[in-house]
Amino acid sequence: MATKSYLNLTAAQGFPIGIRRNNPGNLRGKRGLYAGETTKPGGDTAAGQTYYAFENMAYGMRAMIQLLISRIVKGNYNSIKKLATVYPAASARAEWTAGVAKNAGLSATATLTPDKATIKKLTLGIIKKEVGSPWRKAGVTASIDVQDFEDAWALLYPEPMVA
Repeated sequence: MATKSYLNLTAAQGFPIGIRRNNPGNLRGKRGLYAGETTKPGGDTAAGQTYYAFENMAYGMRAMIQLLISRIVKGNYNSIKKLATVYPAASARAEWTAGVAKNAGLSATATLTPDKATIKKLTLGIIKKEVGSPWRKAGVTASIDVQDFEDAWALLYPEPMVA
């Protein structure tokens, strides 16, 4: 597994928080919840919470996948519309819901299941809405792709899932 890390990128270079912290889901909260967390100097905060930073993009995406599956299964946030009540800021919910549904190729009200195919569409759809991809600034290119999802999934589920 080749791992990407963009921790060396800065806000001054114009890269979004989710990229420069290897956190494509823009996750925030208390520390110590996810594998691969690291510290990065800087005041990347929103609503008083610091954005997580991860060793590499695979760990950041792994945390996002873990959180999405937990919300779908345990939290009953089993549609994009329901996820929108806990994911984006309240003022951005309608736009976020429409954007993620379009990016993921899923209905905003369809029941989500925690299978790999659905989580892949959802994860990549959210990332496209949250941080976009690819980014080219000052001669530096940063991107997130399907292989990053596969690397993250392998960290979460090292053995193939049996149907």
